[in-house]
Amino acid sequence: MISGWTQRIVTLLIATAFLVACSDEVINPPKELDGIEEKFSVDTKWVEVIGEGDDGKFNSLSPAIWQDKIITADVEGLVSAYDLDTGDLIWETHLKEPLSGGVTANAGLVAMGTKDAKVHVLDVNDGKKLWHVNVTTEVLAKPAIDDGRLVVRTPDGRIFAYSLASQKQEWFYDRIIPNLTLRGTSAPVATSGIVISGFANGKMAAFNIRSGDMLWEQRISAPRGSSEISRIVDVDSSPVIYSNYLYAAGFNGYAIAMDLTNGRYLWRKEASVTQEVLVDATRVYLVETTGKIVALDRFTGEEVWSQEGLLYRKPTGAADNEEYIVVGDFEGYLHWLDKSTGEFVARTHLDRYGVAHAPIVTDEHVIATTRYGYLHVLENPLATSSEE
Repeated sequence: MISGWTQRIVTLLIATAFLVACSDEVINPPKELDGIEEKFSVDTKWVEVIGEGDDGKFNSLSPAIWQDKIITADVEGLVSAYDLDTGDLIWETHLKEPLSGGVTANAGLVAMGTKDAKVHVLDVNDGKKLWHVNVTTEVLAKPAIDDGRLVVRTPDGRIFAYSLASQKQEWFYDRIIPNLTLRGTSAPVATSGIVISGFANGKMAAFNIRSGDMLWEQRISAPRGSSEISRIVDVDSSPVIYSNYLYAAGFNGYAIAMDLTNGRYLWRKEASVTQEVLVDATRVYLVETTGKIVALDRFTGEEVWSQEGLLYRKPTGAADNEEYIVVGDFEGYLHWLDKSTGEFVARTHLDRYGVAHAPIVTDEHVIATTRYGYLHVLENPLATSSEE
């Protein structure tokens, strides 16, 4: 039997396919890359095949960093840990189930969700399977681990919280979802006793991680337009907590900043975003659904700059690399942009398969996965230049 939320997604896919089929022309062709004056070069440290790729389909199997390890997962259930510096395989575990949401590493544990409505928890040191829980639908977002609890968000509008000690469910929250939604789910963010997640109705809510009590709820996006497709207002990108404020953005809605304690707006600005939001001490960086990259003042929401050089190139969310941000695109390029101006300052080509997720930046490395199962670990160019 097909669940209600699956029917809604199928309906959206059919409607979208119909709209595309009505025209033989590419409405929004990807922008060709312009030449740039590169300020630094980027060198590859190692590359590894980490399993089966997703053939361009949606998944949120971004790697996770734990101490000196990078933990990866593929769509067929292979979970692996590599030495971050050398690329040597430390351990691998075959779950033999299709994975779709993860990877999370925290408190000595690794967690990821499956298409078959399970969440598996492994030991981060050796990959040993410790326990798993069953939820209501496939898991499309990485779980959260905090305050002795595993928190799971599912696409049917539910949040589940399990005790790490007993592996038993402590609470769950159920939200009615709209008829049509995007394929994706806002990953829950847990910190300081609070869990925050966005929902397909355009709202974001905060919960007490121990009791499940709702602390506040705020609208990020509001339905507009006459058709069901035009009224989709999903909040799929995960919220970001910086200082005492929360930053988030939604599809067909707004980018917002709010007080974490009471959910009151600091500012909001019209935007349409599904990729992860990046926040630093002075700015908020958005990758809009068109591919335009925008920097906003963190305190006022005023636009500082915008960059249209990656329009319709399906750029990933941005990663922080000191005075630059890093984004990937559908042709397998990584781009470095100046935080102050938005200008491109460096570029490197990983492979032809397309960057799957926002890059991960550490002090020594820049890490990216591509669509057909390749993990690229690069030398952080800022670490290299500082050593010189």
